[in-house]
Amino acid sequence: MSTRLYGSRRLRREHLLEIAAYGFEAVEVIAARAHFDFHNEAAVADLQQWLAEGGLELHNVAVPAPAAADETAKALFIARRIPLNVLIVQATTPRETAKAVEKLAALAQPLGVTIAIDSASMPPIGSVAHFVDAGVDAAIGVCLDAAEAQKGGDLVDAIEMVAEHLKAVRIPVESAAGGIDWPSALTTIQKVGYDGALMFDGLARGSTKETLARAKAAREKMERWLTST
Repeated sequence: MSTRLYGSRRLRREHLLEIAAYGFEAVEVIAARAHFDFHNEAAVADLQQWLAEGGLELHNVAVPAPAAADETAKALFIARRIPLNVLIVQATTPRETAKAVEKLAALAQPLGVTIAIDSASMPPIGSVAHFVDAGVDAAIGVCLDAAEAQKGGDLVDAIEMVAEHLKAVRIPVESAAGGIDWPSALTTIQKVGYDGALMFDGLARGSTKETLARAKAAREKMERWLTST
């Protein structure tokens, strides 16, 4: 579950424990300083403790808007203390994005972190697939936004297009219940070998508990589809 659920509010211990209470095992933290001050060593230490209390894995950290590489690189400070799989960044122009992610990838590699482009920031899906294949001189990946990919065509085709670069998958909470052939999409995600988290993402509609309840119901339905394949 992404902490985007809590909007621009300062991330607090009770938020992560609330996510854990609904059975989620991994989180994405939004690296916006008004939400989580990733520059602050004490804030990172608090996050480490809260994750441990909730039994949560930090799967993604997402920088929510295009930012200078030096500023984005500070989000990697988190990985010096807390194991982190993926740092998700937003694309700008291909040239500027290539320059930024090449620098970030060099810093991330010793920390065991993969830099991934948010597919929603470089539509259509073919553009981000081509970019990570040939437009950048670094090993980077793709964070697939399922709802955005579906808008551009077929989600199954999109998954296959970015298969070898797939490092994170976002499922907007309100799209999880319908509009997408989820059994086919989930089967394809398994087929291409993606074994990371499927991250529910989105602002709360109603209370955060109501949104978490809907996400939990969607997750349980997806789990049944996965076990029946």
